[in-house]
Amino acid sequence: MMAPSSVYAAKKWREYTDCVLIPNKANDGDSFHVKPGNRKTTTYLFRLYFVDTPESEKSLPERLQVQADYWGIASQADVVKAGKEATKFTHEFLKDGFTVQSRLSDALGRSKKDRDYAMVMVDGKDLGTELVRNGLARVFGNGTDLSELDGYNRTASSWWKRLRGAEMEAKNAKRGAWAYSGAPVSRMDALFAPRQVEEQDVVLTRPIYMYPLDQPNGQRPMGQVKAGLTVHVIKGVSPTRAQVSFTTSSGQVYEGLAQFSDLGL
Repeated sequence: MMAPSSVYAAKKWREYTDCVLIPNKANDGDSFHVKPGNRKTTTYLFRLYFVDTPESEKSLPERLQVQADYWGIASQADVVKAGKEATKFTHEFLKDGFTVQSRLSDALGRSKKDRDYAMVMVDGKDLGTELVRNGLARVFGNGTDLSELDGYNRTASSWWKRLRGAEMEAKNAKRGAWAYSGAPVSRMDALFAPRQVEEQDVVLTRPIYMYPLDQPNGQRPMGQVKAGLTVHVIKGVSPTRAQVSFTTSSGQVYEGLAQFSDLGL
């Protein structure tokens, strides 16, 4: 049985209005402390669904390298620069108040305070989407069905697709982290650069293994999917693997990595 890469909590959405940011040195582009106006004494630490902003400090070099590889950035120092830009963008975006929608699903993290996944909106604009559109977040992480959420009204699959469109816009315009990216700097880099592939649907002719999103070259699969399933190929992440998504019969959307050879590509 394959483990899901998206969070589908049974809890209902809760709305937090007239929110303000609480200053905290741990706040960054996609995770921040919040005081809602409609909760008298409670504060929260929220983490955005669907997106991941660059690290804004150097304490997690392995994570920095994963992000550097995603954007094609040669220097981890430039990833940190982009992370600081993302933190500033989020602070400015939210400075006049905002609305949070959350199911209070645990987002884990290093903080001692509970952290929960959320969608954040200001005047009809989604924070995650604007971060991606400005090149300050990658389309990555945990998602959830938004079809019952006012202001969104989309399935998780539809929202992933919307974000990838915003990401392509940012990449073409060289915004944010994409401004630091460039062509491979050596023959070795070129050898291991992600394979370019068009976004497309593939019907599986046989069972195939799926691999974790954060391990593009990992050898241990996280599960297997059956023949006959249609998987959506999103993009190449290595010379041999592509990021893909698929929808189960129950309507849940999963994402992972698959071998190009297994996909017949």
